[in-house]
Amino acid sequence: MKLNIAASFRNKKFRYGGYSALITVVVIAILIIVNLVVDQIPWKVDLTKNRYFSLSDQSYKTMDTIKKDITIYGLYKTGQENLTVKEILDQYANYSDKIKIKFIDPVKNPTFAQKYSQDGTSLSEGSLIVDAGDKYKVIDQYDLVNSSYNQYTGQMQADSLAIEQQVTGALIYVTSEKSSVLYALQGHNEEAVPSDLSKQLGNQNFELKELNLVTSDKVPDDAEAILVLSPKKDISAEEDKKLRDYLSKGGRAIFMMDLLNSELPNFQALFNSYGVELERAVVMDGDRSHNAGDPVLLVPSFGAHDIVSPLKSNKLTVIMPATQPIKEVSIKKRSIEIQPLLTTSSNSWAKVNLEFTSSEKEAGDLEGPFNVAVAITDKSSDVDVKDTKIILMGSSAIVNSQITTQFPANIDMVMNSINWLRDQTENISIAPKSLTPDYLNMTSLQVIILAAIVVIVIPLIILGMGLRVWLVRRHL
Repeated sequence: MKLNIAASFRNKKFRYGGYSALITVVVIAILIIVNLVVDQIPWKVDLTKNRYFSLSDQSYKTMDTIKKDITIYGLYKTGQENLTVKEILDQYANYSDKIKIKFIDPVKNPTFAQKYSQDGTSLSEGSLIVDAGDKYKVIDQYDLVNSSYNQYTGQMQADSLAIEQQVTGALIYVTSEKSSVLYALQGHNEEAVPSDLSKQLGNQNFELKELNLVTSDKVPDDAEAILVLSPKKDISAEEDKKLRDYLSKGGRAIFMMDLLNSELPNFQALFNSYGVELERAVVMDGDRSHNAGDPVLLVPSFGAHDIVSPLKSNKLTVIMPATQPIKEVSIKKRSIEIQPLLTTSSNSWAKVNLEFTSSEKEAGDLEGPFNVAVAITDKSSDVDVKDTKIILMGSSAIVNSQITTQFPANIDMVMNSINWLRDQTENISIAPKSLTPDYLNMTSLQVIILAAIVVIVIPLIILGMGLRVWLVRRHL
């Protein structure tokens, strides 16, 4: 019996089995040790496709300019903090020693948030407060995620994360010495600035004022830019002179123009002097990937420009309904540079008959593709005078509240445009991060091939490998 036991230890099968068991134990021990060591290293890698938990360069540049202590408070019940929000806020605190993160339980500390409530109402759970001592900004929980209405489910769905966009905007707001002034032109039945745009302007420390060039001697000196939103009447010759005088001295303006029954010759002449012209037609796009179910609801392509590059890289969608085409004039100053921002597909046309009853292309309609939003720079020859910058869009519906509720990237597009006008490029690239999943589209043949590989080929390979191992061990 003893001889049998001793002999079993010298058996090849026992030795091979012992080696295998020893190697397994060693590998497991190494994995445990590596896991314990790595767990102690404060190093993380964001492997999410859209880098949800990583900050943009613009946020880091903003934090580099902070010179005073800032505390970001999160209003959450103890143990119920939003882990996504916490992880992103930690990125700020880890980078800058001027930023501290604290979570306050609004149930246990009901009076804490009262001093941050401007209208006396309590702040909602999940809100953030960015406090710099002498100045603060409240970010509502619903502003941390952009949502849209899903017509198929009848419910709101989350489209993109706006946590970094909101927090960095709040940091800029609380650290700014003064507000930037944006003047909205008045006196021509312009549209009121929509609430979504007005709110975002406030988030980025803009002060919105009205400008009437009939009663004002000139555009005020503190104007960062002028906003012209869907005027229904033309400017007078006197107003035109004041606008031209402002723009010629390095002024900045954004025009969102709608197609009207009557022409606006003074506005058109102003645009002509900067190398562009609004054509009296309504753009249609027959490419299904470039419209939102209706040819008049354009989903234009993004141009190669700082204004739209973050929207493009984050795969966000901008909708331009009922827009006019913008074309370059044949003769313009050499100092003028015109860059497309939004462009239709080659399968687009523009209806010249404004009383059309069909969106189909007809004889006489203009051939696409078209530019529907452009950025214009008139480079100054005087080193003491800034370049003139103009944004021209062929429709004001880009900021219509019914559109921006479903497509919040429209507001990002306009805010990026305004920041470009102000030369504030550090505020441009912070775009919401898309939550829309990418779907794998496969043809029927691809599905059959994949199924054959998974169901037949791979099992046969595994079976063959197992058979080979069994045959080898059988002869040990």
